[in-house]
Amino acid sequence: MDKVFRDPVHNLIGFDKERDALVLELIDTPQFQRLRNIRQLGVTSLVYPGATHTRFSHALGTAFLMKRVLEHFHELNPPPTLQQILEEHRELLLAAALLHDLGHLPFSHLLEEFTRIPHEDWTVRIISDPQSPVHAVLARANPNYPKQMIRLFQRTFQPAFAVKLLSSQLDVDRMEYLLRDSLCTGVTYGYFDVNWLIHSLRLVEQRDDWELAIDLRKGLHAAEGYVLARYYMYQQVYHHKTARATDVMVRKILQRASELLRTGHDLPAPAPLRKLLTAPRILSIEDHLHLDDTTVLAALQAWRESDDHILADLTSRFWQRRLFKTLDMPLEEFTAWSAQLRELTAHAGFDPEYYLILDRASDDPYTDRYLWTSGEVGENIFLVNNAGELIELAHASDVIGALRNKTFSQDRLCFPEELRVAIKHLLGR
Repeated sequence: MDKVFRDPVHNLIGFDKERDALVLELIDTPQFQRLRNIRQLGVTSLVYPGATHTRFSHALGTAFLMKRVLEHFHELNPPPTLQQILEEHRELLLAAALLHDLGHLPFSHLLEEFTRIPHEDWTVRIISDPQSPVHAVLARANPNYPKQMIRLFQRTFQPAFAVKLLSSQLDVDRMEYLLRDSLCTGVTYGYFDVNWLIHSLRLVEQRDDWELAIDLRKGLHAAEGYVLARYYMYQQVYHHKTARATDVMVRKILQRASELLRTGHDLPAPAPLRKLLTAPRILSIEDHLHLDDTTVLAALQAWRESDDHILADLTSRFWQRRLFKTLDMPLEEFTAWSAQLRELTAHAGFDPEYYLILDRASDDPYTDRYLWTSGEVGENIFLVNNAGELIELAHASDVIGALRNKTFSQDRLCFPEELRVAIKHLLGR
C-alpha cells in the first residue's frame, strides 16, 4: 500500500509503505521537515507571487521522478546483471534524491552566495554526522548508506548512471525543478515532455560500468526540449531583472547586519543567525536545523526599527516592495563611469557600497567542457544509436550545438528608484 502525497506537479506522489519505508522514515526526520520552511526560489515571490513553493515539495517530487526512472529501466527487461544492480541501489538512489537539497540555508541559493558555502557541503556534513537523525535512519537501513550517499554527492560512486541521475545535465533534480518552478511562477518556458524523456532513457554498458543515455531515434527532440526549457527559465525567470535586484537588496541587508554585529552593534537575532552572519563556518548541525526562511524574515521585520539608518532603510524597502531598479550596463561601461556614479550616489545621500551595485547573472545552457578530477563521473548528455554507440548531445543536435559551451551573461546596475533619473541623465540615456 502506498503513502500518497497530493502534488500540483505530479498529481499523486506515492511511496510503498514497505518497499519505500526508508524514504518515508527520512521524510519524518527534523532535517527534512525543516525544508517545509525553505522556499525553492528564495524571494522570487516578490516578482512571481505564486513562487512560494518549498524545497520540501521539490525534494518529494525529485524522489518520485527517481522512482519513475528506475521503474522504467525495469520495464525494459534489462539483463540479469543490470537488473541486480538496479535492485541493489534502488533504495539508496530514492533516499539520495529525497535528501539532495537537505543542506540549503534560508532563501536557498541567495544565502549560499552570501556565505560562499555550497549547500552540498552541508548536505554531506549532515549525512556524515553520527548524531544526525538522518544519519541514524540511513545507518539503520544499511550501515554503508551514509558513506555511499556521500560518494554519490561527490560524484565518485559506481555505477556512473547513479551519479548522473542524481547530479548532471540530465538528472531528476533538474527535471523536477523546471516543471515545478514553471507551474508556480505561472510561466510555460520550463515545460518539456518529461514522460517521453523518461520513456527514452536507456542504460548502456561501457567497459565495466553503465552509462545513462537517451534513445537517439525516440528521444532527441525530448532532450532538446529539456535543455531549451532550462535555458529559457534562466533567461526569463531565474535571471529576471527584478528578481536579481531583490536578491542584491537582501544580500546587502545581510552584509550590513554582518558588519554591524562584527563591530559590536546589538541587533535582534537568534544565536544561529548571528553565527550565520558573522562566522558561518563554525555553524553546528544544530544551528543549521534552526535556520530557515522564517528565522531570517523575523529578523528582517525587526531590523526595520534599527537605529542604523542603512539597515532600517533597506529592510523597510524590502517589506514595502520598494525594490531596486536596474539598468543594463556592461562591466566595461560601469568601470568607465564608476567614479562619477559613486559620486552621484553619495551626493544624493546614499552609501554607494549598499545602494549602487553591478550584478552579473550568467548561465551555461549546455557544456561539454566540464573539468573533472580523477574518479569523478562526467555530466555530458549522451544519445545512443541502434548500434549501441554513444553520441554526445551537442554533436547530434544542431540546436544544442548552437548553445554548446556558450555563456549567456547579463550585467545590470542596481540602485534605488530615487536615483533613476539622475543616473540616466549622467549616462545620456
